[in-house]
Amino acid sequence: MEADDTMTAAEVAEKLKVNVETVYRMCKAGKWQATKIGRLYRFTPDQYKSITEPPAAQQKPRNQRQNIEKLLRSA
Repeated sequence: MEADDTMTAAEVAEKLKVNVETVYRMCKAGKWQATKIGRLYRFTPDQYKSITEPPAAQQKPRNQRQNIEKLLRSA
């Protein structure tokens, strides 16, 4: 990875059309991954991709029986 590949918080904010403070807040809350260099946040292409892509669909059990079956299968 080269330094040219990274994006600043301001660049991410501009691309996402949000305030730069929103980017800082999401990073501090741990909701968005970023590399912190001193007091500055930098985003690699993979980190930016994880922000912009929806999370993988997770199928949640519908009831208690399915919860128990899922737990028993994982044990």
